[in-house]
Amino acid sequence: MRRRQRQPELEERTEALGRALDLADGVVPAERLDPARGVLGRAGERSAMAPGVTVAALLGATGSGKSSLFNALVGEPLADVHARRPTTTRPLAAVWDAPGAGGLLDWLEVPERRVRPADPRLTGLVLLDLPDIDSTRSENRRVAARLAERVDALVWVLDPQKYADAVVHEEYLHPLREHASVSIVVLNQADRLAAEDLPGVLDHLRGILRQDGMGDVEILTTSARTGEGVAALRERLARLVEEGRAARARLEADVRTAARELAADQLPTGEVADEPREVGALVAACAAAAGAGEVRTAVERSYRRRAVQQTGWPPLRWLARLRPDPLRRLHLERPTDGATSLPAATPAQEAGVRTGVHDLAWTSTAGMADAWRARVTQRTEDRVPELVDALDATIAREDLGAQRRPRWWRVWWLLGHLLFLTALAGAGWLAALAVLGYLQLPEPTTPMAGPLPWPTALLLGGLVAGLGLAVVGRVLARVGARRAGRRAGARLQSGIRQTAERVVAEPLAQDLTRYRDFTAALELAAT
Repeated sequence: MRRRQRQPELEERTEALGRALDLADGVVPAERLDPARGVLGRAGERSAMAPGVTVAALLGATGSGKSSLFNALVGEPLADVHARRPTTTRPLAAVWDAPGAGGLLDWLEVPERRVRPADPRLTGLVLLDLPDIDSTRSENRRVAARLAERVDALVWVLDPQKYADAVVHEEYLHPLREHASVSIVVLNQADRLAAEDLPGVLDHLRGILRQDGMGDVEILTTSARTGEGVAALRERLARLVEEGRAARARLEADVRTAARELAADQLPTGEVADEPREVGALVAACAAAAGAGEVRTAVERSYRRRAVQQTGWPPLRWLARLRPDPLRRLHLERPTDGATSLPAATPAQEAGVRTGVHDLAWTSTAGMADAWRARVTQRTEDRVPELVDALDATIAREDLGAQRRPRWWRVWWLLGHLLFLTALAGAGWLAALAVLGYLQLPEPTTPMAGPLPWPTALLLGGLVAGLGLAVVGRVLARVGARRAGRRAGARLQSGIRQTAERVVAEPLAQDLTRYRDFTAALELAAT
């Protein structure tokens, strides 16, 4: 057997609705939140006042006989009853033994009140006679509508001629359909109907009430003139007081109604992502705006320049120093917290970043209510300037490997100098032999290295081997430069991704979580 789900208590509902309102603040327009805030305010105020008192009000259209029924229930002609309409112009309260009722009536703004003799069955009851809900006087209608929002129990007084009146059903019963548990429908003046007509009228009334969403709300028949049904209505009011739940049930219905009205256009229209969608497109746009491609090219050129300085032919290495270091020119030779000298993002590049941010937000918020989706997307797009500014700092802080010196550079440096010194030794030897020949001095025997004298072999071998070593070094430098560029590009991509996630994706994820928490709280309050 399936277990019935426990319904949340009033405190849980009010807490959930308050949490939903806090989460929606700044996203949902204030005019959509104000009615629910008003309900929470009334719930807090009513809960703190006279918890043992039940306030029931008679509401009805002109001519329904509210005041006559009020007098019949009270047992005395407290309310004025005249043929001239409207008769009741301001609310009147009949108060039985109800401690704290004075402050409660002050809160309800009911100036006229009459204390009734103690009645054990009605202890704790306050009965109000309200102005007509369809009064020709706007002030009367306003008072009736205000008190209909605040009293604990609602006694709808209808008459056989106007029980289907649109004002009663469309403006009151249907909007207050969640309050069926604290509502009593009274068909007054039942003595005007023939006995055989009464069942048909009641069946018709029940059908209309079901259309209003009132379900199987209790219906009583009364006649203030003959006294028919008055005792039953008084007994029903006594049971409401005895049960002591009317005030809480009314507040629960108020909170539930406010939550459902808010949920009408605030709940998801589809599945909402738990996390932001893939940020790859945004990272690519950010890389273009940050000049990551230019930086990678600069890393490769800087690597080749430094490689030539270390591995080139020693007499020509100084030429590499004449070319400026591309990374130094961009202030990227080492990580720093300062700014770079990279060109600012062009309008087209910044537009690309904005498009990437918009697309990320729009796809991630699919399924959100329209108000939330528009607001979250706008909040995300507002972070574009911050993101563009953060990209330059990301590039500046990244270690591009400009200070890295591969081990083979040192090997090439040593071999290059050794071969250069070998060529110098051979040249010096040959120069010494030339000087001796010029001075016609005896020349020593020159040893041979195969077909070549050793001095010549040393000079030519050092030159050829040294130049060959330099050529191989340039080839290796190009290969190493490409590798350095790829490493730098990967670091830049990683840094840019982290920046995009920090500035855009993480706040967007918080907004997604905020919406999920909002809908969960709203659904709990509306359950």
